Amino acid sequence: MRINRIKDNDIANGFGITMSLWTQGCPHHCKGCFNGETWSFTEGKEFTEDTLNYIIDNIDKHNVKRDLSILGGEPLCPENIDGVLQVCESFKNKYPDKKIYVWTGYTVENFDEVQKQIFKYIDVLVDGKFEEDKKNISLTLRGSSNQRIINVKDTIKENKLILIDLDNI
Repeated sequence: MRINRIKDNDIANGFGITMSLWTQGCPHHCKGCFNGETWSFTEGKEFTEDTLNYIIDNIDKHNVKRDLSILGGEPLCPENIDGVLQVCESFKNKYPDKKIYVWTGYTVENFDEVQKQIFKYIDVLVDGKFEEDKKNISLTLRGSSNQRIINVKDTIKENKLILIDLDNI
């Protein structure tokens, strides 16, 4: 897996403060994407054990309590999914009470068996490609109105898709 960057203190991608990991590489190439520099699978830098240790060791740096956000690029594409699963598993083993947010252009209904493994670790999934004709900058955690904010734990418990009710946060 390659990554574009890590942002230690992010207030735009999650509720509260998160550390955000931006994966490198995206097969979707959504028209109007705000993050086109993450599309190439050859740019960015290699994700290493040191990168993982940085995340684990610095998530609460300076006594700031953070959750983890994983965006891209495309975290759940074949080139990135194994690395993302490794990050999520290691993070949850160390910090079981912290939230993990993941953004993907894929929709849950079309996940393959490998992508479905992400549900074991994450708390919030924002799914769906960015659609420029549905762009709305006032939406919470999304760029376009077709994208959904899924409560993963409740979805698993209820065995049906449960969206986060933004009015009750």
